[in-house]
Amino acid sequence: MVTKVDLVMWTKNGAETLPFVLKRVGEVIPDEFVKNRIIVDDNSSDDTREIGRAFGWKVVLNEGVGVSDGADTALRMVEAEFFISFEQDLLLARNWWEKVPKLLLNENVAVASGTRVSNIEAIRKIEEYSIERYKRKGTFNSYSFGKTLDNTIYKTSIMRALGGFPKMSASPGVDSVLSTNIHKRGYQWKVAFDVQSIHLRKGLIEEIYHRYWWVSYTYTIDRKLGIKSVSLKRYIIHFMFSPFRSLDVAFKKKCPQAVVVYPLMRFATLMGRLTAK
Repeated sequence: MVTKVDLVMWTKNGAETLPFVLKRVGEVIPDEFVKNRIIVDDNSSDDTREIGRAFGWKVVLNEGVGVSDGADTALRMVEAEFFISFEQDLLLARNWWEKVPKLLLNENVAVASGTRVSNIEAIRKIEEYSIERYKRKGTFNSYSFGKTLDNTIYKTSIMRALGGFPKMSASPGVDSVLSTNIHKRGYQWKVAFDVQSIHLRKGLIEEIYHRYWWVSYTYTIDRKLGIKSVSLKRYIIHFMFSPFRSLDVAFKKKCPQAVVVYPLMRFATLMGRLTAK
């Protein structure tokens, strides 16, 4: 079982959600297992740094810019055999500590995490539907759905042997590229699908825009992964069939809003693909 861990977080103007996030981390991760608490801040202009210190976290400035540099800055400061990363808008699941760290008991597992779902009800239902489909199908490739950096525990020695976190020009894709790097080195990243942390969003528009934004970096991510990008035709097909899929979601998850929201999500990803960098 995991003994001592370091807790790390990278922040940028997170004052709105940070008090709730840090309070929950303190409630879920027992103090006796924590060695260091480290926030790497990306020159926030709000009260992020002051909030972090008030909760007992050591706050340092990002040695670069963005998530890649923030994560590597944190990794350089880690002292424990294991470390856990969080993001400033993620409310950690109550059962996270009970379920996730023990996945590292397998020597081939380098990283483990739970999943995350939105605090927006319709989006959350759609994400839960997707998680259930993946579990039924048993398909979970090395770099896609479910693997994030915001509720994740790592074996420090393996992360350093990998050269740390991937260097990316933008935040999207750091988790995907890291997962692929881990897979290529013969290690695994395990996901506890029954551990669902909450992604704190302001509303539906922010959630929809986030999907557009993420997919707009498709080419950047795929170049780093060394894979061929999914064809535009496939995005179009997914959008065209989204009204039919939305009916299934609405029925199985008892969420009538999905009939409208799911096609909107697919439209946002299609627009992101059309403007991809």
